[in-house]
Amino acid sequence: MKTIAAQYLESAPSAATPVQVRKTLRQAFELLPISIIILGWDLPPRLEDAVAEESAGQHAALYRWHPLLASDARFALPTEWGPLGLRGNTVPGFKGLPEFTFVCPNRSDVQEWIAERIEVAAQRGIYQGFFFDRMRWPSPAENPERHLACFCKYCRRIASDTGLELEAARRRIEWYLGDRDRAKVLTRALFTPLDDPLLDEFFEFRLNRITHTVQYAARLAQQHGLKVGLDCFSPSLTRMVGQDLSALDKICDWIKLMTYPRVFGPAGLPFELNAVSKWLENSYHLDENERAELIGKASGLPVAKDGLDAQSFAYEIQRGREMGVTDLLAGIALVELEGIHEPTLEQVHEDLHACYGSDGLVLSWDLWHIRREYLAEVARALK
Repeated sequence: MKTIAAQYLESAPSAATPVQVRKTLRQAFELLPISIIILGWDLPPRLEDAVAEESAGQHAALYRWHPLLASDARFALPTEWGPLGLRGNTVPGFKGLPEFTFVCPNRSDVQEWIAERIEVAAQRGIYQGFFFDRMRWPSPAENPERHLACFCKYCRRIASDTGLELEAARRRIEWYLGDRDRAKVLTRALFTPLDDPLLDEFFEFRLNRITHTVQYAARLAQQHGLKVGLDCFSPSLTRMVGQDLSALDKICDWIKLMTYPRVFGPAGLPFELNAVSKWLENSYHLDENERAELIGKASGLPVAKDGLDAQSFAYEIQRGREMGVTDLLAGIALVELEGIHEPTLEQVHEDLHACYGSDGLVLSWDLWHIRREYLAEVARALK
């Protein structure tokens, strides 16, 4: 049987009680053979304990849903921890939200912070695993001129130790941004390697540093006897944010792919692809057909203003396999959020059947908000 996991309680619902969170969880267990519950990070202990007890009673493993390189809402991140863009700017978070405001993984104080948070969570004694989320660089899709990072002194020092002159790479990227034809080449580089050794070294450096950080965090978790799952971008987008699926697969027990074909928020396929398209339109005045052809060839996916179809799941799962993911869980977006994700039951049905090549599913983002009819559709798809 396929692995079924569910993300639960990203934040504490207003006036939620232990009885209520148990009831919602029990109803889901009645419908589905859920074997992993991924529990949110900003919860009062009474809710954590209630979910832990209910999960144990259902013989489901409990994983800590743990943002690795962004705030967990319990700590105000110092501004100086933020990654620096090409021109020395601190890369902003998506809409200024703390949970989407990233830190540079190469800072020594960030490494200490990572270790402390993992230790505190592990010491709770209720988890069987960690699910690392936000383990990436900020996505440059909306504006590489401001969001492509990082060029801080910590990154420069570590890059130098590996033979990369980060200032030379920065100047090279600035050169690519100088006109529309060169910007088109840089756009391709966001998705796939090019025949430019310096530029490719820069992207390889980003990949290696995220891998190094996740390896560090995973080792800390595993020292407590805990398993590790990873929340990764969809394969067509992983290079953009510094996630090397092949390398990450060797570190963890399983990987969830955020292949969200109709999510218009961070990590959603249409959100990220349309963001690149909009940047090319605003900064270089490429017409719609030119943008669609460029991004389509680079990513392998269409730029669709209304979202992608379910076949993007099958395509991305296959790409994930080709990149070396051995235990691959498909993230299924089932929550309705106005203006961000508004699925129909028919679309959910098509998405589920397009995931046949995966090893299981992760119900996303939050079981608390998923309509029962969508859970029932998942149950039918598993029969």
